[in-house]
Amino acid sequence: MAASQSRQEVQDQPPHGKRGKGVEAYPYDPVLRLESQRGLDRLRCFPDRALAADFFAVFEAAERNTEDAITAERERAQKRDTELRSLRTLATRAFDGEFGPQPQELATHLLLDERGTRSTDEHALREFALALRQLRRLER
Repeated sequence: MAASQSRQEVQDQPPHGKRGKGVEAYPYDPVLRLESQRGLDRLRCFPDRALAADFFAVFEAAERNTEDAITAERERAQKRDTELRSLRTLATRAFDGEFGPQPQELATHLLLDERGTRSTDEHALREFALALRQLRRLER
Protein backbone atom coordinates (compact mmCIF):
# COMPACT_ATOMS: atom_id res chain seq x y z
CA MET A 1 0.00 0.00 0.00
CA ALA A 2 2.77 2.45 0.97
CA ALA A 3 4.67 1.76 -2.28
CA SER A 4 1.63 2.40 -4.45
CA GLN A 5 0.82 5.53 -2.44
CA SER A 6 4.40 6.76 -2.95
CA ARG A 7 4.16 6.13 -6.70
CA GLN A 8 0.87 8.02 -6.80
CA GLU A 9 2.44 11.01 -5.03
CA VAL A 10 5.30 11.08 -7.54
CA GLN A 11 2.84 10.92 -10.45
CA ASP A 12 0.75 13.74 -8.96
CA GLN A 13 3.75 16.06 -8.69
CA PRO A 14 4.22 18.47 -11.58
CA PRO A 15 7.55 18.34 -13.48
CA HIS A 16 10.65 19.85 -11.86
CA GLY A 17 10.56 23.64 -11.85
CA LYS A 18 6.74 23.69 -11.94
CA ARG A 19 6.11 22.61 -8.35
CA GLY A 20 5.89 26.09 -6.99
CA LYS A 21 7.80 29.27 -6.55
CA GLY A 22 10.63 29.91 -4.21
CA VAL A 23 11.65 27.18 -1.82
CA GLU A 24 8.45 25.23 -2.60
CA ALA A 25 10.05 24.25 -5.90
CA TYR A 26 12.63 22.28 -3.88
CA PRO A 27 10.67 20.02 -1.47
CA TYR A 28 12.49 18.18 1.29
CA ASP A 29 13.71 14.73 0.36
CA PRO A 30 15.19 12.75 3.28
CA VAL A 31 17.00 10.37 0.92
CA LEU A 32 19.22 13.06 -0.61
CA ARG A 33 22.65 13.95 0.76
CA LEU A 34 23.79 17.57 0.75
CA GLU A 35 27.17 16.63 -0.76
CA SER A 36 25.49 15.02 -3.77
CA GLN A 37 23.42 18.09 -4.68
CA ARG A 38 24.34 21.25 -6.57
CA GLY A 39 22.92 24.75 -6.54
CA LEU A 40 19.38 25.21 -5.31
CA ASP A 41 18.79 21.47 -5.30
CA ARG A 42 20.66 21.50 -1.99
CA LEU A 43 17.53 23.03 -0.45
CA ARG A 44 15.94 19.57 -0.75
CA CYS A 45 18.27 18.38 2.01
CA PHE A 46 16.92 20.68 4.74
CA PRO A 47 13.96 19.38 6.72
CA ASP A 48 13.56 22.81 8.34
CA ARG A 49 11.67 24.57 5.56
CA ALA A 50 11.98 27.97 7.24
CA LEU A 51 15.77 27.59 7.12
CA ALA A 52 15.55 26.43 3.51
CA ALA A 53 13.45 29.52 2.71
CA ASP A 54 16.10 31.74 4.31
CA PHE A 55 18.82 30.05 2.26
CA PHE A 56 16.71 30.55 -0.86
CA ALA A 57 16.35 34.27 -0.08
CA VAL A 58 20.10 34.59 0.46
CA PHE A 59 20.80 32.75 -2.80
CA GLU A 60 18.41 35.01 -4.74
CA ALA A 61 19.99 38.13 -3.21
CA ALA A 62 23.46 36.87 -4.14
CA GLU A 63 22.28 36.16 -7.71
CA ARG A 64 20.79 39.65 -7.98
CA ASN A 65 23.97 41.24 -6.63
CA THR A 66 26.09 39.25 -9.06
CA GLU A 67 23.90 40.24 -11.99
CA ASP A 68 23.97 43.88 -10.86
CA ALA A 69 27.76 43.79 -10.58
CA ILE A 70 28.11 42.26 -14.06
CA THR A 71 25.74 44.86 -15.51
CA ALA A 72 27.60 47.70 -13.79
CA GLU A 73 30.95 46.41 -15.05
CA ARG A 74 29.56 46.11 -18.58
CA GLU A 75 28.25 49.69 -18.38
CA ARG A 76 31.62 50.94 -17.09
CA ALA A 77 33.40 49.19 -19.97
CA GLN A 78 31.01 50.71 -22.52
CA LYS A 79 31.46 54.16 -20.99
CA ARG A 80 35.24 53.76 -21.06
CA ASP A 81 35.16 52.66 -24.71
CA THR A 82 32.98 55.65 -25.60
CA GLU A 83 35.35 58.00 -23.77
CA LEU A 84 38.36 56.52 -25.57
CA ARG A 85 36.67 56.94 -28.95
CA SER A 86 35.92 60.55 -28.06
CA LEU A 87 39.51 61.14 -26.96
CA ARG A 88 40.83 59.62 -30.19
CA THR A 89 38.50 61.86 -32.20
CA LEU A 90 39.63 64.89 -30.19
CA ALA A 91 43.28 64.01 -30.81
CA THR A 92 42.67 63.50 -34.55
CA ARG A 93 40.92 66.86 -34.83
CA ALA A 94 43.81 68.52 -32.98
CA PHE A 95 46.36 66.85 -35.30
CA ASP A 96 44.34 68.08 -38.29
CA GLY A 97 44.56 71.65 -36.98
CA GLU A 98 40.82 72.10 -36.39
CA PHE A 99 41.47 73.77 -33.03
CA GLY A 100 44.32 75.98 -34.19
CA PRO A 101 48.12 75.82 -34.21
CA GLN A 102 48.71 75.60 -30.45
CA PRO A 103 46.48 72.53 -29.87
CA GLN A 104 48.05 70.97 -32.98
CA GLU A 105 51.52 71.52 -31.53
CA LEU A 106 50.36 70.16 -28.17
CA ALA A 107 49.06 66.99 -29.85
CA THR A 108 52.31 66.61 -31.73
CA HIS A 109 54.39 66.87 -28.56
CA LEU A 110 52.20 64.67 -26.37
CA LEU A 111 50.93 62.02 -28.78
CA LEU A 112 53.77 61.37 -31.22
CA ASP A 113 56.68 59.11 -30.32
CA GLU A 114 60.26 59.42 -31.58
CA ARG A 115 59.37 57.68 -34.86
CA GLY A 116 56.38 59.95 -35.48
CA THR A 117 53.79 57.28 -34.66
CA ARG A 118 50.61 58.43 -32.95
CA SER A 119 50.07 57.09 -29.45
CA THR A 120 46.58 55.70 -28.93
CA ASP A 121 46.92 54.38 -25.40
CA GLU A 122 44.43 55.58 -22.80
CA HIS A 123 46.94 57.27 -20.52
CA ALA A 124 48.45 59.42 -23.29
CA LEU A 125 45.02 60.38 -24.64
CA ARG A 126 43.74 61.40 -21.19
CA GLU A 127 46.92 63.39 -20.56
CA PHE A 128 46.43 65.16 -23.88
CA ALA A 129 42.78 65.98 -23.09
CA LEU A 130 43.77 67.45 -19.74
CA ALA A 131 46.56 69.53 -21.29
CA LEU A 132 44.18 70.72 -24.03
CA ARG A 133 41.63 71.86 -21.42
CA GLN A 134 44.35 73.76 -19.57
CA LEU A 135 45.53 75.37 -22.81
CA ARG A 136 41.98 76.48 -23.64
CA ARG A 137 41.66 78.04 -20.17
CA LEU A 138 44.87 79.98 -20.71
CA GLU A 139 43.66 81.24 -24.11
CA ARG A 140 40.58 82.90 -22.60
